[in-house]
Amino acid sequence: MMVKDQILYELYKGKDYHIEPTLERIERAVEYVGLKKPSYVSLLVGGTNGKGSTCAFAERILREHGYKTGWFVSPHLYDEKERWRLNGQKMEEERLKEYVKELKGVFERFNLTYFEACTLIALKFFEDEKVDFAVFEVGMGGRWDATRTCRPSACAITNVQRDHVKWLGKSPEERAYEKLGIYVPGRPIVIGSPKEPLYPKALELCDLKDLIVAGMDFFAYGKVEGMQTYLESFRSDFFSISSAKLGLWGKWQIDNASVAIALVSQVIKLNEDKTRKALEETRWEGRIEILRKNPLLIIDGAHNPDGVKRVVHQLIKHGIKLTPVFTGLKDKEWRESMAFLRKLSEKIYLVPINHHRGEELSELIQHAQRLNFREVVPLSSARDVFGLKEDVLVLGSLYLLGEVKKCLEEKRE
Repeated sequence: MMVKDQILYELYKGKDYHIEPTLERIERAVEYVGLKKPSYVSLLVGGTNGKGSTCAFAERILREHGYKTGWFVSPHLYDEKERWRLNGQKMEEERLKEYVKELKGVFERFNLTYFEACTLIALKFFEDEKVDFAVFEVGMGGRWDATRTCRPSACAITNVQRDHVKWLGKSPEERAYEKLGIYVPGRPIVIGSPKEPLYPKALELCDLKDLIVAGMDFFAYGKVEGMQTYLESFRSDFFSISSAKLGLWGKWQIDNASVAIALVSQVIKLNEDKTRKALEETRWEGRIEILRKNPLLIIDGAHNPDGVKRVVHQLIKHGIKLTPVFTGLKDKEWRESMAFLRKLSEKIYLVPINHHRGEELSELIQHAQRLNFREVVPLSSARDVFGLKEDVLVLGSLYLLGEVKKCLEEKRE
């Protein structure tokens, strides 16, 4: 992966690939630095798909209501500073260098992983800036995730699909159990789906009075028209809104926006006009993000079968024809994702990525041929994407999106 200003990443390069699930390291580091009791209110969002977009909506709603916000993002696309945001703006490079210098000894003393170090920097950054609210995105799972140290006042889980099976379990019930590990008894948790396995498992693990469940405690519906998505109605006992445009595209963003509304409603009283403006102005890199309009060049962060399936279904449903530009990681289920792309197009572009986990181009080509794509076109690098003369959709790996975004920035300089 081509990276930019990877200050902390360089410190960890080559030595952070053995994950041992535990909160002990980060808990001890947080206490050592004096951050065990944050002065701000935290919101924590987990789930397989949609948690990044849900965080984007939640942060924007809080900011529109006049609050100073922190936002911790994971992973970043190409610029490490994307992970730490103040009022929506990523951290300045010099500020990150200062934190790495200040906290390097703590990272080493407690043998923190890269993600734990990122989390510690977020906690310190938001405390130093005296934010009112901080929105944290779970890295992986929930039960052992370092973001739990933000001491959330309210949590949300968008959904449970198939991802990170090595760490979170092969069965849906196991993965739901892991993700529900972010729940804090006595504090509200928004559940984005009333379906199995999430809701039944939540009934087992959470106090019923703490649950706010989609389709039971709040109701939302909307539509997609071309490249515009609408939240036509959100109804609940605690807040209602109608006829709101969403700044993010896709039918699933209606669910993400509704979870964000329900989550933020647990910590502030929402104003309808401010909420409507926030929903329309929400932006989130790599989520059906249009980089070029003629011809269309769209990138999307779908990187597991369920995410790819949802994107393909929505594009087909709304008559939007795009040729996929795809790659995969060796340890991901990219073959299933590619099978869904065959429904979208008879042609596919395949591109290798500059990362040790990237799948071999020859393996990608062979599988595309097995799926009977009529035209399989290999590209030499992400840079070639900008030379394509047709409407395309780039997806399959966040590393690929990062390389495309990096190339775009270099073209602009």
